[in-house]
Amino acid sequence: MFPGVPKKQVNFDLDVRSKRRPKLRDFTHEIPLRSGVFSLIFLFVLTILASFLIWETTRIVLAQSWGSSINPEMLRRAIALDPANQELHYILGKILLLNAELDPQEMAEEEFRKAVSMNPHSAIYWSGLGKACYSSGNQPCANAAFREAQELAPKRPEVAWEAAVNDVVSDQPQSAIGQLRTFLRLQPDGLDQTFQLLMRGFGDPNLVWRDLLSPPADPASKLRFLDYLAANTEFETAGAYWRQLTAENTVFPVAAVIPYLEKLLATGHYHEAAGVWAYTVRQNGLDKRAGSDGSNLVFNGGFEQQPLNAGFDWRFAQQPYLTLDFSDATTHSGGRSFRTDFTVPQNSEYETAYQLVPVVPGQTYELSGYVKSEAITSDSGPRLRVLDPKCLVCLDTATQGTSGTTDWHQIATQFTAGPTTDLIRLSVWRPRGRSYPMEITGKVWFDDISLRPISASNSSEPR
Repeated sequence: MFPGVPKKQVNFDLDVRSKRRPKLRDFTHEIPLRSGVFSLIFLFVLTILASFLIWETTRIVLAQSWGSSINPEMLRRAIALDPANQELHYILGKILLLNAELDPQEMAEEEFRKAVSMNPHSAIYWSGLGKACYSSGNQPCANAAFREAQELAPKRPEVAWEAAVNDVVSDQPQSAIGQLRTFLRLQPDGLDQTFQLLMRGFGDPNLVWRDLLSPPADPASKLRFLDYLAANTEFETAGAYWRQLTAENTVFPVAAVIPYLEKLLATGHYHEAAGVWAYTVRQNGLDKRAGSDGSNLVFNGGFEQQPLNAGFDWRFAQQPYLTLDFSDATTHSGGRSFRTDFTVPQNSEYETAYQLVPVVPGQTYELSGYVKSEAITSDSGPRLRVLDPKCLVCLDTATQGTSGTTDWHQIATQFTAGPTTDLIRLSVWRPRGRSYPMEITGKVWFDDISLRPISASNSSEPR
């Protein structure tokens, strides 16, 4: 381009691939693995690692296997293999605690202490320590351990229960009451075991009645205690507490009274049972709903309410080939009657319903009722029966039976209670037939059943 200046050759080719670049392999140093010394070192390291893994696996497996044993020596071997496992110390403590001798008890306390030192946040470990401390005679330790367990698990009923047991066996009644109230708040269905613990531990029913069941305890809980006392033949104490409740005009649900009432009846305390029944039906208005009047000793004699199947109301059980209906609309009076359907021909004795009625020994009574029948085939038809459940030879009489198809008509009989008869069993009864046709089918209705005392001058032969 300029005169006299030679042209310079310019390369406009931007491709630089032709230039040589250093490669990664040029900087890689290959170690000869086949070198004898290195091979030995490499194998040695692998062997050490494999041996460690094998040992750890074996240790864990053996510790788990021995840890599931109930043999203290096997558990100690497991602990030797896995000394940091607090659960193994806890399990060994529980096993040692079962031994009644003092030395194992002290060793159990030591194992529990190790467990809580490794995991101080476990209520179960602290509870175990409390049991061990009590067993070894270290009561302050036991009290402190159970308090710690409750602080860690305030919503676990079993922790409160174990603390209460500790208080009972160490003769700390008020502390036990506090723990048991916590237990019952967390587990309301634990009343019976609570009563049993306090009564066996202290033998003082007033401790339960006055302290445990003081307000705001509900009336049903108090009735449960009466039932407990009756089940353990403490009838006088239960009766005294019942009188306290009635003096306060307490209203009880009928279902809550029934267990105590049934205990009284089952043990022959008929007079006390009659008092409990009279108070309960009056407070709940059952006598008015049943249409009972003061002169009729039969409760719910017109079947105007569904029988309770308990107490001094009608009792019944479903039986083969029978249909029972206590609310049939075919009535002699009122709105309901009791109907029985004999659905399959059978010559069997049937007691379709019965009621327990308190009576006065030596008193004469008249039993009457109204009955209606439809196509009763047997000549041994349904009737009303009265007997002394404690002495069948002392009293067992019945009205006439009903057969065929009849409209409402009265059946009645009179009887005198024996010198020891204070309770009768009044039943709707069909005895076995003894002449053809013996098998019974058809329907029968009963209504307006009554039992009333009569004076000797008005009595007559049973009819």
